[in-house]
Amino acid sequence: MESFWLCDDCLFGAAYEDYSTLSLYYSPDETEQRIAAIHRGLVRLLPISADFDPETGWGIRSFSPLPCDGCGSPLHGQRHRYTRL
Repeated sequence: MESFWLCDDCLFGAAYEDYSTLSLYYSPDETEQRIAAIHRGLVRLLPISADFDPETGWGIRSFSPLPCDGCGSPLHGQRHRYTRL
């Protein structure tokens, strides 16, 4: 099985289809562009399933310098593992 590491923005998009926090960091135009990039990335990876445990921290990198495998964001930060079904 192939695994992918997704940023928090992609995590919330994949799990809840929730993009509300993006407006805290981006202008309205940038927010729409970011949502489109997340959506394109997730569609490209589908079907995927969460492969992490928030209780134990397994499958979670608290800080990663690598780009998100979903949207391609180069921003460093937390990553969660997903597996292609």
